[in-house]
Amino acid sequence: MAPQHVTTILLAEFDIDQGSVLTHQYPTNITSDNHVLAELMLPDGAHLRPADWTIFFLNQAKPAPWNGNKALTDNTENPLLYVLNLVRTNHDASIRRDPTVEVLKTLYESVNSMELNPPDLSPYERIILRSSDSKELFVEKFEVASGVAPGTGAGGTDDAPAKIDGLGIVVGQTPLKGKDGAGALPAMTKNRDCQFYETKVMYDGIKIPIRVPLSINPEEVGEFSLIKLITTFSPASPSPNPHPYHAHLDSNGPNTHPIMLLMNGLLTEKRIIFLGNGHPAGDVANFVLAACALGSGSGGVLRGFPERAYPYTNLAGIDHLLTCKGFIAGVTNQLFEDRTAWWDILCNIDTGKITVSKDITPMPASQNSGFYDDTRPLGLFAGQSSQAGGKYDNGDNEFMADILNSIQAHYGEMVIRAKFQEYVARFVQLASLYEEQTDGQTSIGLSRTNTPESAKYLGTGLVFTDESSRSREIAANASRIEGWRATTSYTYLQETGRVYIKSLNKFERNTYERLAREYALQEENSIKQHHFARLSDSAGSINSAST
Repeated sequence: MAPQHVTTILLAEFDIDQGSVLTHQYPTNITSDNHVLAELMLPDGAHLRPADWTIFFLNQAKPAPWNGNKALTDNTENPLLYVLNLVRTNHDASIRRDPTVEVLKTLYESVNSMELNPPDLSPYERIILRSSDSKELFVEKFEVASGVAPGTGAGGTDDAPAKIDGLGIVVGQTPLKGKDGAGALPAMTKNRDCQFYETKVMYDGIKIPIRVPLSINPEEVGEFSLIKLITTFSPASPSPNPHPYHAHLDSNGPNTHPIMLLMNGLLTEKRIIFLGNGHPAGDVANFVLAACALGSGSGGVLRGFPERAYPYTNLAGIDHLLTCKGFIAGVTNQLFEDRTAWWDILCNIDTGKITVSKDITPMPASQNSGFYDDTRPLGLFAGQSSQAGGKYDNGDNEFMADILNSIQAHYGEMVIRAKFQEYVARFVQLASLYEEQTDGQTSIGLSRTNTPESAKYLGTGLVFTDESSRSREIAANASRIEGWRATTSYTYLQETGRVYIKSLNKFERNTYERLAREYALQEENSIKQHHFARLSDSAGSINSAST
């Protein structure tokens, strides 16, 4: 049976007596509060606009497996549901308002009949693809996706490389050039833009073309703009933040850039609201989705952000919203701004101002007093600089200056996303190093404890100019690292790390055995050459003596 692209088609309408009502669900009903669901599907003021749209998620309390890897979670009964919601307003007195279920059935069958078999790209291949403008990159992947062996044009091959589940680690080699390689690609891959997977939907006899970008990471949802998020909340003339110092948020003290304050709030799971008073729901939804990408490293480093995202919500869903730890929500009602107990960080898209709530939970005393815990003093690192009133030396302001300069120089969206992906990846590496220094081991990175075979190969991790700069940077980030370690995204990364390291050891053993065979062959050839040289020298000496 072909996989379902869409599980249910929903229809909501506004009833003058009952308000927002969920009138139809085809083919099955969704287990959810129908009234709240209808309220989410009909945003405030939607009747005043010809069209509005939102993306929202259901079953946030029970997250789905990430990237198809069931080893990360056992909860598959209630996966995270992605809801794409469109509202259209048409005034026509000659047409009946109530649609029939047949319309929903036609739409359901059309979408699910779409052929969707894109190439399977590893996370590293997606990074390469999104950083390149080439339209022929990974063209051989399209052959594999269509059941054709790379370079053969038809059929299969027994020499295909083995791939460790979900990690993009390839064991073996596949020729990419020459008469059996990419140069002999069949006609089906010619003139193809390999940045996209192209398909179509047949609806009422009409072919609707669909282009799916292949460089999108698993947790990048929607067509948001990270550049718009950054420019909206980057003041032209920065000024010190007026709120009291909070160690999780103010990584650069009172001069912390607003975007970095938002980043820190996302990493440490603070309650975040984007307010657009009177805006279409799609506007605030885009900011929420962009924030999810910001905190997750463009969706390629950390995960779990869509599970706590509410791209659009209203007062009808406030009770459920407040039960979610570290939610990221978009609202269009000005009332939320006055209820400071409901949120920790409020981002006003009209004013471009980011506000920290006066009711935010302070950092625990055991951390704020200068200790990582009751037994590890902050002075463990020489040159500490992460405390209020000290010197801040974590490079965030320099990073934001580079981001803003890149935007002013008209660098593209993917370049900015790549910079933030690299930033979050470096933060994770720094946290791993911090754990090794304070706990003696780490579960989110490679070390000689969890990968003893890595001692045979080159090292990994961060490189610092000297020991002093290393100590300063760890100390400057210690507070937000501690805050991040108490979050869901940290727990997920631990689970991902266990799977990755287990697979990496398999990869290392295979690599070591292959290298051992190669080295043995090289050694054998060296011995033969050495003996040949000695025999040649001996023969030369005998000839000289004879003459």
